[in-house]
Amino acid sequence: MISFGADRAPELLADPGLVPPPAGPGPSGGLAWLRAGVARFASGEAHARRRALAADLLGPMDLDVLRLRAEILACIALEDAPLDVMDRIARDVPVRVLAEALDAPGIDPAAVRTIAAAYPAGDAAPGTDEAVAALVAAFGGVPDEPTAARIGLLVQACEATAALIGGTLAAGAGLSPDAIAARLRDDPPVSATFRTATIRTATTGTAAVSTAATAVAGLAPGEAVRIELDGAVPFGAGPHACPGRPQALAIATGVCEALQRVPPPAGPVAYEPLPNLRLPAAIRVEAPPRERDREQTTVEKPR
Repeated sequence: MISFGADRAPELLADPGLVPPPAGPGPSGGLAWLRAGVARFASGEAHARRRALAADLLGPMDLDVLRLRAEILACIALEDAPLDVMDRIARDVPVRVLAEALDAPGIDPAAVRTIAAAYPAGDAAPGTDEAVAALVAAFGGVPDEPTAARIGLLVQACEATAALIGGTLAAGAGLSPDAIAARLRDDPPVSATFRTATIRTATTGTAAVSTAATAVAGLAPGEAVRIELDGAVPFGAGPHACPGRPQALAIATGVCEALQRVPPPAGPVAYEPLPNLRLPAAIRVEAPPRERDREQTTVEKPR
């Protein structure tokens, strides 16, 4: 695998000769089917069609409603503090908020988390296919591209939004929208993305490989590429840039507003050993301080 720094990210992510590692087909309604049916792993016309499906789902969402629901659900969870923010809030609340916005409020976040763990590389653990099947059923039971788009939104938001929330909390520099913006600038939750070099010929009905993918970088067809991301492109760039940036920021902001009610975490935060995600393993917080009862004063009546 060849790696490129973040300074090349806008150029390379816009290059048609570098495509996401393709997903192979699989049985309908399972993990392989999901990966083969979403925009993330597709290229060309299939990618454009599937991305449009995702954009149509995201477009009508009211950002103020997303932020408020995220704050409310996070506040409800904090009633059970002390707790692990990553387990009970950061991975849970964004999924619940998006599921509500997609008219499927009964979705189990645990199923989404099971899929999210296997989704990037397609390494299905026991129960992953069953989790996908459960989400297909929650969205009407038809394993087609519109259903895959809905599931894909939940899965792709799960770990990335959790990383943004957890990273902002771990940074210890406040939980305001400005703190979230600083986190995206200084240490984005998604640290890298992966592409595959490809040659496309006129005889197969595809485009020629680009200069940036061959002459400049010297890549061979099929070669794997890692592209670092930074604050300039924290949500990616080019045709595969994240279409849900406003929604993710609204949800993260709502959660962080709720977390301002609890004392900041004490001590260093350990991170999951993931190749492209800055995801805190656990962040334990204590219960929010209760409002002190006001002292009652007795006013002595004049004699």
